[in-house]
Amino acid sequence: MLSFLLLLLLPSSLSGASLNSPSNPWGEYAAECLVDQPNLWDESRIEQKWYVIDLDAEAHVMWKEVAEDFSEKMQVAIDVVKTMADTFGGEGAWEALLGLMENTPDMLTEPYSTEIKAMADLTGIRLEELTLLNLFYEIAKACTSLVAIDVNGKVFHGRNLDFGLFFVWNTEEHTWDLTRRLRDLVAQYEFHKDGKLLFKAVTFAGHLGILTAVRPGAYSLSSDTRFGSSYDTLVNFFMNGLEPNQQFILYANREMMTNCATFEEAKKYIETVEFLARGYFIMGSMDGGMVVTRAYVGADHEAVIDVKQANGWYVLETNYDWNEPDIYLDDRTIPGNKCMQQLGRKRVSKEGIFQVMSSKTTLNKATVYTSIMEIDTGDLYTFKQECKDPCWFV
Repeated sequence: MLSFLLLLLLPSSLSGASLNSPSNPWGEYAAECLVDQPNLWDESRIEQKWYVIDLDAEAHVMWKEVAEDFSEKMQVAIDVVKTMADTFGGEGAWEALLGLMENTPDMLTEPYSTEIKAMADLTGIRLEELTLLNLFYEIAKACTSLVAIDVNGKVFHGRNLDFGLFFVWNTEEHTWDLTRRLRDLVAQYEFHKDGKLLFKAVTFAGHLGILTAVRPGAYSLSSDTRFGSSYDTLVNFFMNGLEPNQQFILYANREMMTNCATFEEAKKYIETVEFLARGYFIMGSMDGGMVVTRAYVGADHEAVIDVKQANGWYVLETNYDWNEPDIYLDDRTIPGNKCMQQLGRKRVSKEGIFQVMSSKTTLNKATVYTSIMEIDTGDLYTFKQECKDPCWFV
């Protein structure tokens, strides 16, 4: 089945003449580390628009500007998912999925239940479609995240958000249609409460949860999908709602960033909250960082920056467990680690981390954006990314 899907969905260029060799089996699609290449950091490419999200405001007021700016683009992204659902699930598959969403908004915790209804009002998009879009991100994103500490003790957090794999290959643009549409939905938020900035975040417009965020002078966070079935927990949710202390990952991220003032508070929260899907939580602090590998209940593993260890000055996570290799068609962990070690601790900086995040296969056809965060200052830099040909599909 996988082979059949690959024949249908892979770019036509992959079926052409092979450029591989015994010493380079991937040919022109092989990993490529750019840390010794000319600096790619370009201030003009950094996303400039920031939306102030006042957590004390009524939901329609809170999300009004975002809805006005992105409603049409939200619908375009939703239509890509609809096309995929009906193409592979048969006519009526999309409406069947929406039927599953009919009562879901009322099953979400507050303030998300109220906010998603407000977003539907403001955009004119069907409530069921917005709900599906929110839950869809929960279980279907792929990413690479890392935290590194330089020789002076300054901590940087880098993340590539990869999303859209297998969602309609565009033969003209040589990209995944959903990936392309999601670039148009990248939105940066400053969350305020009591008139003060709590944290900065980058996510997709229309989504109420958090994908990538930094709380100035405290900690940073990005979450990556941990592959594996969430069928049982999702079925239980649709039948019975959320269990006590259970939350969707991306809503939990927002709650943590809102309510946890320190790294230690945030770490404890991430270790104890219960989830409907497993995940990896990559966290930076003022003096280090870690990767928490989460089960539905509790942590399975924690990897912590330890500068006394060889290459212990950074942690890196894709979508695979600490004791398991990447699958053959999705090797991002080994190239990412090799590139970080080629960079070396002495060259850690926002520009150096960006070189790593822009290197193949960390950068691939499903990459939507790269963000670099500085924990001490709370600076968050986001670049919409596109992997030019030749580039691997994931």
